[in-house]
Amino acid sequence: MFEQLKEWWEGISTREQKLVSVGGGVALLVVIYYLIWSPVASNLAASQQKLTSTEQTLYWVETNIEKLLEEGLIQEQTLGRKQNLSRLISSTAKRNNINISRIQNQNEQVDVWINDVEFTAFLKWVTALKNDTQVNVINVDISQNQVEGMVKINRLSLSY
Repeated sequence: MFEQLKEWWEGISTREQKLVSVGGGVALLVVIYYLIWSPVASNLAASQQKLTSTEQTLYWVETNIEKLLEEGLIQEQTLGRKQNLSRLISSTAKRNNINISRIQNQNEQVDVWINDVEFTAFLKWVTALKNDTQVNVINVDISQNQVEGMVKINRLSLSY
């Protein structure tokens, strides 16, 4: 095959050889652009956009978590056990129209996951838990929802 290509190359004129060389170079550049450069550039742009979005979400969570800290809803110490914490959390959540997607007991604390909840309703519920039943927020992982004012509670750790 290489021999046939060599014979063909020698059989064409110098002008055609230059034209084939330039055309081949252009074709090589086009292939490099579409197979290498374009995907890399688009992935870079998508990664930068994800980073910006994640930074905005982090900023939003940090500013809103300060509301929890200001209200005294997050504390490091836990108190003695008073009543079944899982039942207490479930019943108060139902009264506040909060739909818990998952609840899990872990030693002296309960972890709760909530898919969609209005942030102010969440704050009212956590405030009521703290004030009425002395349930403390140990840790909370909140992410902003697509709908303004709505959040997703990725993990909420509660304890007496």
